[in-house]
Amino acid sequence: MTSISRRTFVATSMAAATASTARAQTAPSRKDTLVVVQEYGPNSLDMQGIGSSQPVNGVSINCYDRLLRFKPVPLPGGAGGTFRMTELEGELAESWQMAGDGMSCTFKLRPDATFHSGRPVSAKDVKWSLDRAVSIGGFATTQMNAGSLEKPEQFVAVDDKTFRINFARKDKMTLPDLAITIPFVFDSELAIKNAGDDPWAKDYLKNNIAGSGAFKVESWKPGNETIYTRFDGWKGGKLPDMRRVITRGIASPSTRRALIERGDTDMSYGLPPKDFKDLLDAGKVRVVGVPVSNAI
Repeated sequence: MTSISRRTFVATSMAAATASTARAQTAPSRKDTLVVVQEYGPNSLDMQGIGSSQPVNGVSINCYDRLLRFKPVPLPGGAGGTFRMTELEGELAESWQMAGDGMSCTFKLRPDATFHSGRPVSAKDVKWSLDRAVSIGGFATTQMNAGSLEKPEQFVAVDDKTFRINFARKDKMTLPDLAITIPFVFDSELAIKNAGDDPWAKDYLKNNIAGSGAFKVESWKPGNETIYTRFDGWKGGKLPDMRRVITRGIASPSTRRALIERGDTDMSYGLPPKDFKDLLDAGKVRVVGVPVSNAI
């Protein structure tokens, strides 16, 4: 990935073993805008929703925050970054403390974290979001269960800025499970206000962002184009260098390669290995392999 910060703009799943990207020279006239072409775009804005496609992971990582995240690790030469999946750091959590018996963990939330709406992030938002993840069904609930996060009764809003998880059992996967793309935190007041008869606001959140992440969605054409704009109020780290990111779905890898070679786009990924090799050998664009460990 390119060095745009916000733990870099992540448009691919962290589950991939490796990812290669090709980067053209960015035109000075749009130096704060990144244009990305990919095979297809997100079919939803809600990674917890049933039937969400792989690119929705990018929406989750960039538009929402979690209690914890895997530690970002820059790659040499400013070529972007990956994640150290054996090391956790706080995102919405300013600190966390395990109980002496190892059967719960208490999180103190950042006092300055706000949603895109301007509302402060509170423990009740975290509870509603994790309650939703373990209750909504499908992949989201299965993934939460993989870390022994199984039922709403485990999640406790102690006070406005203190949140506790009571463990179902001792499980080394519980804390890492909080750092993946599923247990992100919604603006629960905004979601509930627009939920209608659905307690989990599935229709609203499929089509709207209610997050606190470093990017907002300016516009979205399902599967085709998503335009992200930077949220200048983000407190989870250094603000991204890029103010705007445009991702476009183009099914043909040869067309994506041609756009990169002509300099009409800044980045692509998921090209056939031969195309990456040819681009690397030609030396006109930067090709980067990004290893992502799947070890916990």
